[in-house]
Amino acid sequence: MAFTDLSDVFGSVHEDGVNLVALHVMRQRPSLFNYATPTFHARPDLFCRPIEASKSVLQAQNPLFTEVEPLPVFGAPFPLGIDFCLQLTEARVDLAPQDMDLPRELGELPPQGFALKASACAGIACPPKDVIDELLPRVESELVAQQKRPSKDRPPRDTVVLPTRRLECFCLELFVVGRLEWGPVAGSDQSWLKARLGGVEIVDLGPQPLEESIECYAATVLRLGVLPQLMVPLEKLVLDITKVMREQGLLLGKQVTLGPSAVPGDVPNNPAVEDDMVKVFAKLTVTDGGA
Repeated sequence: MAFTDLSDVFGSVHEDGVNLVALHVMRQRPSLFNYATPTFHARPDLFCRPIEASKSVLQAQNPLFTEVEPLPVFGAPFPLGIDFCLQLTEARVDLAPQDMDLPRELGELPPQGFALKASACAGIACPPKDVIDELLPRVESELVAQQKRPSKDRPPRDTVVLPTRRLECFCLELFVVGRLEWGPVAGSDQSWLKARLGGVEIVDLGPQPLEESIECYAATVLRLGVLPQLMVPLEKLVLDITKVMREQGLLLGKQVTLGPSAVPGDVPNNPAVEDDMVKVFAKLTVTDGGA
């Protein structure tokens, strides 16, 4: 059976295409996925994972990471900073049926579901004892000096970054499972495509209460902050096609209206997450009177 036997418009995206685009973006815009202090410009060997960038990025000398301020040493009498880096090293999607190995806490990927995997590494340049011992007399002297003059008379100081020899790195894997659905939104007469969260799991983070707290926070951010930003009306998904048709003179004097194919009357699932693809089915109506 052809995909358009039960609908007028059919569109799909394969997981391999999504993952290829994600990999391409990570290599073309590495600064969106790597964050580090200025020290890393001279010491790229300190990164937890080598940054993979395309040849065009290297030839153009585009930034490989986004520069951030060092971690502050709270309580120090003058600004002290510690170098660190944060890297997103992998981002991958798996559309039903399941191909990705999921943590046991999430179980098996359900029919019509999707899974996301993100891997991240972070490293902190924890100063060795001899560096701290060398700096401690200066800290003590500064504390005594500050007791002799009001804080308003103290000139601003540049941050002193502790010498960096190596980083203490750790890596984590985050798994997210969810599903897609159509639904209304208050204040809109359109039907919207929404992503719904099924579960979040951070692998091998301990102790257990810490892992559960971070997972709860991540799930809250996804449900209320990230996923609502990604919802799309059906018309938006295919409107560009009708715009091109108008520009080619194929829809002169016609009005095009779109609506999702009904579930289960027209199609079993819409959108359908199956065969490693997201499939969307729509009804298209062309009437007289459009611009």
